[in-house]
Amino acid sequence: MLEKTYNQVVSFVQATNADELEQVIGLLPNVVRAGLAEEVKKFGDAHRYDGHAKRAYYLVRQGPGAAVWSWHHVYRPHEAGQLIFDVVSLPASLNEQYANECYARATGRTVDKPWAVPSADEAPD
Repeated sequence: MLEKTYNQVVSFVQATNADELEQVIGLLPNVVRAGLAEEVKKFGDAHRYDGHAKRAYYLVRQGPGAAVWSWHHVYRPHEAGQLIFDVVSLPASLNEQYANECYARATGRTVDKPWAVPSADEAPD
């Protein structure tokens, strides 16, 4: 199994076989892993958003295993939705550069400065 943390936002795990994939899925939060293996098996990929952890996930089957991408600092569900839309719309396989670019397009923030700036209606009085 290959694990890589590219920066403070993007992480990647390459599970090369079914056992490793089961192990990776087993480590995910319950809200993320529920039905995940079945979805990947049926459709070839799956995505989840953990609103509590502010993290988006994308899994894509690769032979008997899968690539598991995750993005930290995804503060709003619509950011997660746009992020995954951008990922599945890519003309090529996801890699570090594309993962960073998709995050920036979806959130309006960079992987170097991923902290959300409160909007005017969220600012304290």
